[in-house]
Amino acid sequence: MRASTAALATLLPALLLSTGCVKKSTHESTLAALSEARMDHEALREEMADRVEGLEAELEATRRANEAEQARLNAQIEAVRDSLSTMTDRHREAQARFDEARTEVHRLELVQRQRGEEFQRLNQRLQALSAIEREVRQRNDIYEEVIGRFRSLIDAGRLSVAIDRGRMVIQLPQDILFESGSATLGADGRTTLAEVATVLADIDDRSFQVEGHTDDVPIATARFPSNWELSTARALSVVRLLVDRGVAPGTLSGAGYGEYRPVSDNESPEGRRRNRRIEIVMLPNLDVIAAAQIPEAGGRPF
Repeated sequence: MRASTAALATLLPALLLSTGCVKKSTHESTLAALSEARMDHEALREEMADRVEGLEAELEATRRANEAEQARLNAQIEAVRDSLSTMTDRHREAQARFDEARTEVHRLELVQRQRGEEFQRLNQRLQALSAIEREVRQRNDIYEEVIGRFRSLIDAGRLSVAIDRGRMVIQLPQDILFESGSATLGADGRTTLAEVATVLADIDDRSFQVEGHTDDVPIATARFPSNWELSTARALSVVRLLVDRGVAPGTLSGAGYGEYRPVSDNESPEGRRRNRRIEIVMLPNLDVIAAAQIPEAGGRPF
């Protein structure tokens, strides 16, 4: 387009200078060239307009494509954000569940430890109860044996055997052993105790306590200022005779209770007679008793 304009600019001065002297044919030829140049200019202008229109259409298509791509990218970004938010929520929920699970595991470990300790205590208690059961069974076996071996003395009324507060008690009336106010064994008492010693000497791993008891009639002599001294002296007299007859000294002890552990009232002669007595008590196994005192948690008895 710029080339056609330049040609016209060059041609027109020449035509003006030669107006008066050119032929008609030359003038027509010039007009034809000018017309052709105009036509070329118009064609070029239309071509340029078509190109501009094409470029604008291409630019619009590109813009729309860019907008569509931007929309697609925005949609993807939003989807990623939603996914990230969902993942964050799930992570938070998973963390909460993990914390709950960890707390539950801790609780279960604590329960398991407590149950383990409880099982240990119960097992110890069971062992202690088993030991007590064996002790009771052994005591009952000894009781049955003693009853059998003392049958003639029991039938003769010279002693009795009973279970009192979980203890085997051999009870001998004072009338058979001692005279009133005396701690010296009589002949019948020595004979009876000799038979008792024969049986006690055969009982292994057992200890016995000889206990003296009186009625509530007071005594006040130079040797026995009270019933305590009298009952204790009688108990020790029995201990000495049992040792002399073969009972191991380490298994015997003596105690005097005076009138303070009656088995009957002291209102009648018969009641007072029953209260005047010697008791030989088979002591329980102290190891078994100690084993039975297993403490619970917190220091309370089991």
